[in-house]
Amino acid sequence: MNGSLEIDAGPIAAPPTRASGSRLIVPLERALDPREAGGKAWNLSKLIRLGFSVPPGLVLTCEAFERFLAVDRLGAGIEALHGRLDPAHPTGRREVSRAIRARVNAGTLPADVLEALDAAGGELPARAGLAVRSSAVGEDGAAASFAGQFDSVLHVDTVEALRRAVRVCWASYWSERALCYRAARNARLGGMAVVLQRQVSARVSGVLFTRAPAGTPGAAGEDLVIECCPGLADRLVSGQADPERLVVPRADATATGSVPSTGGLLSAADVRALTDVALRLERELGAPQDVEWSIDDDGRLWVVQTRPITARREAPPAPGGSVLWSNANVNENYPEPISPLLYSFAAPGYYHYFRNLGLAFGISRRRLAAMEPALRAILGVHGGRMYYNLTSIHAVLRMAPCGGRLTQAFNRFVGADDVAAPPPGAAQWGDGRGRVGRSVELLRVAASTTWQYLWLRRRLEAFEARADRFASRTRPVRLAERPLPGLLEDLRSFLDIRFHRWKDASLADAAAMVCYALLQRALGSVDTRGGLHNRLLRALPGVPSTMPPLRLWHLSRLIRSDARLDRLFRTAETPAILHALGDDERFVRFRQEFDRFLDDWGFRSSAELMLTAPSLQEDPAPAIELLKQYAASDGEPPAAAMARQAAERVAETSRVLEALARRSPAAALAVRTLLRWTQNSVAYRERARLKQALLYTRLRLIALAIGRRFTDAGYLSKPDDVFMLTWQEIDELGAGRAMFPYRVPDLIALRRREHAALQAMRPPATVAVPLGEHLPLGARPGRCQPADPGREPSPSLSTLTGIGASGGTATGPATVLGDVRDAARLGGGDVLVTRQTDPGWAPVFGLVSGLVIERGGLLSHGAIVAREFGLPCVVGVANATERIRSGQRVTVDGDRGVCTIERGATGSRAADAGRRGAA
Repeated sequence: MNGSLEIDAGPIAAPPTRASGSRLIVPLERALDPREAGGKAWNLSKLIRLGFSVPPGLVLTCEAFERFLAVDRLGAGIEALHGRLDPAHPTGRREVSRAIRARVNAGTLPADVLEALDAAGGELPARAGLAVRSSAVGEDGAAASFAGQFDSVLHVDTVEALRRAVRVCWASYWSERALCYRAARNARLGGMAVVLQRQVSARVSGVLFTRAPAGTPGAAGEDLVIECCPGLADRLVSGQADPERLVVPRADATATGSVPSTGGLLSAADVRALTDVALRLERELGAPQDVEWSIDDDGRLWVVQTRPITARREAPPAPGGSVLWSNANVNENYPEPISPLLYSFAAPGYYHYFRNLGLAFGISRRRLAAMEPALRAILGVHGGRMYYNLTSIHAVLRMAPCGGRLTQAFNRFVGADDVAAPPPGAAQWGDGRGRVGRSVELLRVAASTTWQYLWLRRRLEAFEARADRFASRTRPVRLAERPLPGLLEDLRSFLDIRFHRWKDASLADAAAMVCYALLQRALGSVDTRGGLHNRLLRALPGVPSTMPPLRLWHLSRLIRSDARLDRLFRTAETPAILHALGDDERFVRFRQEFDRFLDDWGFRSSAELMLTAPSLQEDPAPAIELLKQYAASDGEPPAAAMARQAAERVAETSRVLEALARRSPAAALAVRTLLRWTQNSVAYRERARLKQALLYTRLRLIALAIGRRFTDAGYLSKPDDVFMLTWQEIDELGAGRAMFPYRVPDLIALRRREHAALQAMRPPATVAVPLGEHLPLGARPGRCQPADPGREPSPSLSTLTGIGASGGTATGPATVLGDVRDAARLGGGDVLVTRQTDPGWAPVFGLVSGLVIERGGLLSHGAIVAREFGLPCVVGVANATERIRSGQRVTVDGDRGVCTIERGATGSRAADAGRRGAA
C-alpha cells in the first residue's frame, strides 16, 4: 500500500482487526445499533435496508472513541474542562472548545484503533476519495437534529489524512456550536462514531426540505424547497456558494404531472426524481425530512443524509429583528470611546468606502441601490466604542458574486467569529435576474475587477501622493498662522479625500483580504502542521511598519556608543533627557537623528486614528521611554531578525513550490502567482495605512487650530473641546450658519459628562441588539469586567487558545500592558500580552519574544508586524489580559494558536526593572 485510499461503488467489507470480538469497524449497512454507530450512521444503515441509494462505507464505532479517551485519562481532563462551563457566561464556550480541540489533536491514538484505521484505508480504493463524517449518539433524532453542529472532512485520500480527519470529527463533539446547541436544547449525547463513506463524484448537490423553512420567499408551509449548487453540497452548507432555489408546491410534487426545473442546474426530470425520493423518505420515516443529496456524473441520485426537521415553522418575524454588532478589527484603530468629531465622518466614510468599492468592481447601479439601506448602516456605536454592523456588512457581501466566500474572508480578515443571519427579505446575488443576466453582470464584475488590479501599484502611489500633498499643505508651522476660513477649507479637503478619494487605498484592503483567504485555501493540501500561509508572509519587503523598530535600534546604538548619552539615558528621567537633548551642544548629532525619526515616523503612535491622542511629534516622551528599553537590550538586532526570517521564508517557499510541482506544475505556478499577489497586497495595505495615519494626525492638528480660533471667539472653553463637535457643527459655526451658537459651551459640557459615562462601560466584543435599540447605559458584561489583581487564574485554564498568526514558539515572563505608553515595564525577552495593537505598538515589537493579543484577525497590524520580525503570535485569545498575570511564565505557540501558562512560575520582572533603573 502506498498510503493512498481506494474505493469502488460496491459494498465494502469490514477489514479484520486483531482485536477479534471488538467492534471497532463495522460495515455501514450493518450499523444496527445507534448506541454503537451514532445517529447518522444508524439512519444511513436504515436507508440502505429500505432500498435507497446511499454511498457505501464503514463505521468507526463509539468503542474506538472511548478507547481514545481512555489513553492517559484524556477523557477525564476533557470532562474537567467541560464541567467548568458557566451557563451565565456562554461566551466561555469558545475557550473551552478550543482547549479541548487542542487536547484531542495532541492525544495518542490507541494501537488497535490505528490498526483498524490503517486496515480500513487499505481496503478502500479511491476515485473521488472519502467523506469522513461525524456520527454522534443522539444526533438526527426527533427532538434534536444537531444539524451542522459536527464536522465532516471531504477528499480524504491517504491514510495519514484519514487519521487526521477522524480526530477532527472526534474534536467536534465539543465544538463551540455543539456546546451551544446542547445548552439551548438541553440535549444529551452519548458518544461519537465516525462514518468512512465513498465520496460521490457529484455533478450537482443540495438539500431538500419536505416542509418549507420559515421565511422561505414564495413558499407555503407544506411546500417542498430545493437548494442546490454545482459539485458537493459542503460549499452550499458553509455559505461558500450561492444556491439555486426552487419551491415545489406539494400538490405538484404528489401529482403525476410535470414539475418545474430550476432553469439551471436541475432539469424537470431531476426535480421529479428528487421530490419522489423525498416524499418516500417522509412516508417511510414518519416525519418531515431535511434531505442532503447528490447527483453524480452518471445522473444517479444518492441520498447522502436525512434527518427530521425539528424546528417548527414559526410565524413571520416581527418587523425589525436584531442586529449583530462586532468591534473586531475596528477596535484596533479605535480602542477607546470615540469623539463626536470622529464619528461624524467615520460613519459616512465607511458607507463611501464600501459603495465606492462596489462601483470599482463593476457592481450594477441596480444592485447598489438594493444595497443602499445596508450600506447606510455599516457602522455604529455602543458604549461609545465603534462597532461594525455585521448584519449589514454580510448582507452587502451576500449580494455580490461568491457572497458566502466573501463573508468568510471578511470575518477572517477582521477576526470576527460570527456570521449574521440575513435580515428578513434580504436579497442575494442570485435574486432578481435569470441565469443570462447574472452571467452578463458577472462578466462585467470580472472585467472591472481585473482592470482595477492591473494598476494597483499605480493607484496606491496616487493615493500616497495625494496624502503627501495634503500633509505638506497642512504642516504645523503653516496651520499656526492660517485664518479660520482656510482651516475650514482644510477640513473639507480631508473629508473629500476620506469620502471620495479613498478607493485606491480600499482596493489594497480588498486585495489583501481575498488573496490571503485564497492562499490559505490553496496551501491546504501541503500544510502539514498549520500556519504555512503565515510563514510564507514573514519579513516581506516594503512593509513600512517595520521601520520604527529599525530606526529606534539605530538610535539606541548611538546612545550606547556615546558614554555621556548612555549615562544620561540610564540615570535621568525622561523630562531631563528631553531638556538635555535640546540644550546640550554635545548631543547635537543625536538630536538631529532623533528629530529626523520624529519627522519621518513621529505621526505613528498608539490610538493614532482617535484624533484625541497626541502623536510622538507633539509629545516625544514615549519615544524616549522606548529608547531607554532599546538601549538596555542586548538581543538580536531587528534587522538581523528580519534578514533571518526572510531567508527562512525564501527557503520554505522553495520547498513548498517544489513539492507542489512534483504533483502538478500548473498548481505550483498558480500558488507562486497567488503568493506574490498576497505578499504585494499585504505590503500595499500597510503602505495605505501609513498614509491614513498621516492624514488623521494632520486632521487632529487642523481641528485643534480651529479649536483655538473658537476659544478666542468665546465659543469654546479650551481648544480640545472642538472634538466634542461634529464636523457639520464645526463647519456651520465657523461659517456663521449655526442655529444655536450661544449655547455651544453648554452642549460641550453635556457631551463630556455623557462621554465620561460611556468611558466607564465595558461592552462585549460581539453583541446582538434589537433593531433600533442600544445597550443599557453602564452595561458591564461579566466576561469584560477587569480581573481582581489578587485573584489567581483557574488551574483548568492554564492553556488558552486563539488563532496562530505568526509561527514558532517562545517562552518568557508575561508583561500585560493596556497601553503602549506603559512599554517601560517591558524587559528583553518578555511575552507581550495586550488587548489589541495598532501601528503605534510597532516600536515595542523589537523588545519582546512573543505576543498574545485578545483581539484581531490574521491580517491585523499585530499579526503582520509579528510575522515581519518572526515573533510567535497568537491573536483572538479571549480575556488574555485577565487570565494572564504579569510575571507568569508563558509559552506562545504560534503554529497551534495556543498560549500555555506555567503555574507557580513567576518571573522577577519588577526586580529586574528596578536593577535596570538603578544601574
